[in-house]
Amino acid sequence: MRKFTTICLAAFIAVLFFARCNSEYNYPNENVSSSVAVYSFALTEDDSIMAHLDTVFFAIDLDKGTIFNADSLPYGTKVDKLVPRIRMLETVSQANLTVPANGSTEESVHDYLTNPGDTIDFTNPVYLDVKSPDGLVSRRYTITVNVHKLVSDSLVWDKAAFRTLPSSLAAVRAQRTASTADGLYCLTTDGSAWCIAYTAHAFAGDWEYTVPALPAGAVIESFNGSADALYILAAGGALFRSTDGGKTWSDTSCRWSNIYGCVGDAVLGNVKTGSSWTYTCYPAGGCDGVAMPASMPVTGSSQLVDFTFPYSGETQAVMVGGEKADGSYTGAVWAYDGSTWAQLNGNFLKPLRGVTIMPFYAFRTSNTLVATEYSLIMAAGGVDEDDVVNDSIYVTTDYGLTWSKAADLMQLPDYVPPFYGAQAFIEETTLSSRASSGWTEMPFAYRLPAGAVLDGTYPSFSSRATAPVTSWDCPFIYLFGGYNRDGELYDTLWRATLNRLTFKPIQ
Repeated sequence: MRKFTTICLAAFIAVLFFARCNSEYNYPNENVSSSVAVYSFALTEDDSIMAHLDTVFFAIDLDKGTIFNADSLPYGTKVDKLVPRIRMLETVSQANLTVPANGSTEESVHDYLTNPGDTIDFTNPVYLDVKSPDGLVSRRYTITVNVHKLVSDSLVWDKAAFRTLPSSLAAVRAQRTASTADGLYCLTTDGSAWCIAYTAHAFAGDWEYTVPALPAGAVIESFNGSADALYILAAGGALFRSTDGGKTWSDTSCRWSNIYGCVGDAVLGNVKTGSSWTYTCYPAGGCDGVAMPASMPVTGSSQLVDFTFPYSGETQAVMVGGEKADGSYTGAVWAYDGSTWAQLNGNFLKPLRGVTIMPFYAFRTSNTLVATEYSLIMAAGGVDEDDVVNDSIYVTTDYGLTWSKAADLMQLPDYVPPFYGAQAFIEETTLSSRASSGWTEMPFAYRLPAGAVLDGTYPSFSSRATAPVTSWDCPFIYLFGGYNRDGELYDTLWRATLNRLTFKPIQ
């Protein structure tokens, strides 16, 4: 019994010895990374640089040795005098911040342990060298403070793409584009022949060409699309309808003077009888046959843009500008609620004909860097009674009640000429890159204030996504045609979007 106890005790001691040796052998390796790990990184509060600067989140990749803010700071934020707050083991033997030479300044090294309040120039990546308490293990981190190179919350025509209008005709003299639930239809003519180009996805640039059997005397300016059909006015004001993409047309038996546009399945217009004007609608309904006020435009108004108003849930529609029955131009904003037309209290900024309007959205960034999406309607182009083409973009965030001139970065670049009579459409596109088909990329250019300089590059940052992001949805604006002050057609199709929407999403 004593012999058995002795053997067991010896075995137990051997196991303890082996376990102790094994533990002493593995312990340093298991804690090598933690001895030089950066547990958190932040910036010290400084409202003179940016409100709530201390709340900016920085990701730390211990494997790659990188520290960065994936959500870039707003455009223009100065990062040359920032005070970092770094949390590590209190007993690390070294924590030096190295600011590399940048051509105008020499390399500088800051001892963070001795002078944690030093201001650091983070214009370019900065290196942090950390040594373990015993000095045997060291690690270098690359710290990047990302700042947007462009104003991401603005409409940016950066590298705006353009192509010729889709048509099988050699020389296009007039065009009008309409949309249905199926896609976009671009109607063009050279003065005698006609072509309809169709695409379900304008970004890809895959267009199908059809020679339409249009009715005699077809008026290209009246070409419009509802959810399920295309419409056009012909000789004598006959309203024709097509349900096969414009290949064939049928007479609706309606006789109209003008088409305003479409809301859902309905097309809206007006009829002149003698010197009187009345509203009309097809299929019949709403305010059909009701007398129009003298202040309402009878032709030349913008596209009729529909949207859902947050507080009603019903589809609304709005249009601006146009020519009244007496021949004068108006800057009034008119809305349709599904049964009734009404002039809104607010006016567009100036009386214009041929304005292009489009619904879109932008972002407001709060002091805590939270971006909130909001709806807006943009207006561009148009010609006044002196035949001067408008070259500014205006916006409304209250569905047409009030308008203001858009910010400088939201204005069209100089290479987009002033125009009137263009059509604009919004298309959601799944992006995987900036690739394009049949498009020509334009250089970075804006109508900027004197002295303003932008470099036109995009921020470079890593994603916090747990899995690679390979595609994301992005809405694009497509601007078709338009005419110059002499009434000559621009044979171009432009494309643009909000700059921030082209950035790969961060998860």
